[in-house]
Order: sequence, then structure tokens, then C-alpha cells
Amino acid sequence: MTDDSFKALMLENGVEQTNRDIRIRPSKKMSSEAIETARARAEDALMASAGHGLSTEEPAPMDKNKLLEYVAYGADRRVLGLLDEAPFPAQYEIDLHGHTVDEAASAIATLFQIMNERRLTHIRIIHGVGRHSKQGRPLLKAYINRWLKGNPDIVAFASARRSDGGVGVVNAITSGLFNDNW
Repeated sequence: MTDDSFKALMLENGVEQTNRDIRIRPSKKMSSEAIETARARAEDALMASAGHGLSTEEPAPMDKNKLLEYVAYGADRRVLGLLDEAPFPAQYEIDLHGHTVDEAASAIATLFQIMNERRLTHIRIIHGVGRHSKQGRPLLKAYINRWLKGNPDIVAFASARRSDGGVGVVNAITSGLFNDNW
């Protein structure tokens, strides 16, 4: 079929050729105001993750009585049973009572370094329930939840048993428990 016969066939069936640009999205010209706003947001994001590398942007509010529970994608959910051992065999424990968010972020970043250097498999983080924070919200609990989920070496974590601190304490298991090359 020649080009002319193809065009004639298309016209017979009501198909017309368009002369528009076939790019998926037309390029947008950002105004100088939009560019400045984007730069300011990027700088704020850099400030939010200061020297420790963890985001200190405020997380969504969390109920102080809510139990934390997380299992990494691809991990067996039965690992949660290890977190419920009595007593939990924590190799390293950190207490964040009285810490500001930045101080807590630095402490958690240090914990992650120690965890990797010493090949720790069981860690405990005491964050409290937020009785002394503004509005009585468990601010550190929400940050700990985010920071632990963001670390690829954390396989699972859950709030401790009530007798070990309950919702004010998180027990975590690292990939070192399952990986010989850890």
C-alpha cells in the first residue's frame, strides 16, 4: 500500500492527520517566583535532614496508646514472635526521654552506626509516651516509627510487652539475625 492510498483509506474512515507536537507533556516554563519557591522548599528539606541524615519534618499525629508493629517487605511475619520474647534479649538499648527531636535523630543515627559496626541483631529504643511534650502528643514515637521503617537493615519492630514498657518502648530486629554476611 502506498502513502497516497493509505491516506485515502484513512480519510474514507474519518481519520484525519493532526499536525501537533507528539511530546507526551508540553514543556512548562516556570516563572521566577515558582523557581524561588521550589528552591526554598528544597533548602527547607535539607535543613530538615540536618547532619544526621534523618528527616525531622513533623510526621502525622499518632495515638499515644497505639501499638507499633512493622515487618519489612518480603520478611516472614512470624518474626514478630521474636519481638514478643520475655525478656527481650536486647543487645543495645537507648533511652530518648527528655531528648528534643534533633537530639533524638542524632542518637538514632548513632544507634544505626553502632548497629552496623557491632553487627547487632536485637535493639531496644525507649521513647516514652509523650507526657511531657506539647499537647501530650507522642512526638518521638512517630519519628521513631518513620526512622525505623526507613532503615533497610531493620527487619521488624514492635512495641514492647506491657511489663517491659509497653507503647513507650520499641523492640527491633535487624537483618543480621537472618544474614550471615551481616
